Amino acid sequence: MPDMKELLHHTVMAPSGHNTQPWKFRIKENAVFIYPDFSRRLPVVDPLEWELYISLGCALENLVIAAEHEGYRALVGYSFEDGAISVNLELADGKANNDWLFNVIHIKQSTRRQYDGRPIPGADLERLASLPLEKGVSVLFVTEPEKIEGIIGLVKEGNSIQMNDRDFMQELISWIRFNEAEANRYRDGLSSKAMGNPSSPRFIGKLFMKFFLNAKGQSKKDEKYIRSSSVLMVLLSENNDIISWINTGRSFERLALFATALGIKNAHINQPCEVPELKKKLQKLLSAGNIHPQLLLRLGYAESLPRSLRRPVSEVII
Repeated sequence: MPDMKELLHHTVMAPSGHNTQPWKFRIKENAVFIYPDFSRRLPVVDPLEWELYISLGCALENLVIAAEHEGYRALVGYSFEDGAISVNLELADGKANNDWLFNVIHIKQSTRRQYDGRPIPGADLERLASLPLEKGVSVLFVTEPEKIEGIIGLVKEGNSIQMNDRDFMQELISWIRFNEAEANRYRDGLSSKAMGNPSSPRFIGKLFMKFFLNAKGQSKKDEKYIRSSSVLMVLLSENNDIISWINTGRSFERLALFATALGIKNAHINQPCEVPELKKKLQKLLSAGNIHPQLLLRLGYAESLPRSLRRPVSEVII
């Protein structure tokens, strides 16, 4: 039998919106059941919970990679009566040749800083583009200047809509860990260090955000960050349902791990996917037809930032 808790140690390194870690796990003999933890949902930025299920897909992908690395075959099933994703493990003939993915599970991060502008070699982009993804999911790399300009415009629109929404800002602030003590206490959320910001007492951090963080300043920073990136990446799905969201998460995690193995950083710029009217504009900009843009990211090269913390496995097992 595999060491299930050790497998979950790798699983929980998955990314999630605001680092909410919206998952719970149940271990039963040779199976792991993944459940959404709706107490950690983001009702303002993610009212349909699609980003929550994308996060569960990322966790599922880490679990499958870790299990296969230990010599087990992972059989994935879905039960929407209780909301569970089941992963049954069977002993395989040997360990999967996936060291290149497994070895970077604890290295990969969303690197929210300016990149150095170096282009990604064409061969590496081709390798990323040819990576097999989950059913119904596709990836698009955006390099055309006019499309990048259009996306910058949509990101700015998204900032204007979101950051002038009091509920959005309150939700965001509630998940920011302004100093190391807060980050270590909760082991979730967005730590100041991981966002490239200095630590501060919570009351000072909240005052700073109230009086100095605004759509104009955020848009200026986002534009600089996008222009410093090598390429933009969009994940799209044929359908827009729970299975599609989970498959998008699995596909993204696979791509992000592969990119990390190639030395490429990534960061989300998902405002155009989070605001419904902007999502339609993005769809049109990309000539995506009826295919649904789910995640928008930038790729490039930069030094790593301090890592976001994760809750211990003991806290997420039920």
